[in-house]
Amino acid sequence: MSARKLLLFRVAGRVFALEAGVVREVLPAARPTRIPGAPPAVRGLVNVRGTLVAVLDVGLAVGARAEPADGPLVLVELPPRLLGLAVDEVLDLVAVEDAALDDRSSLPGVRPGLVQAVGSAGGEAFVQLATDALLAPLLP
Repeated sequence: MSARKLLLFRVAGRVFALEAGVVREVLPAARPTRIPGAPPAVRGLVNVRGTLVAVLDVGLAVGARAEPADGPLVLVELPPRLLGLAVDEVLDLVAVEDAALDDRSSLPGVRPGLVQAVGSAGGEAFVQLATDALLAPLLP
């Protein structure tokens, strides 16, 4: 059996996950500079050690809330880009057996195209997000 490492985080009272392999680091909350004309889920740009990083609010992107997050930023690296995800709270890094994940494409309150799988770890049910679909508003 194979397992995948996932970073668990909370957004609008729900637990979500991303493949740990794309996560570069977690930073404290930062106030992005708004980009005129950007979709509402794109919060703006932050400066990370001299590099401008676009920030996507996960709660707004998945349709789980109407107000922006004010928690930490999860930096994800999708070469050649570095992108930030605004979340409410980072929970844990876990290993989950592939067999323990269910490939559902529709869950109440989450845009269907963003769901890669659902599962549970440590008694917490989570939704694994499809990274490419989630980051589509930030990628050309």
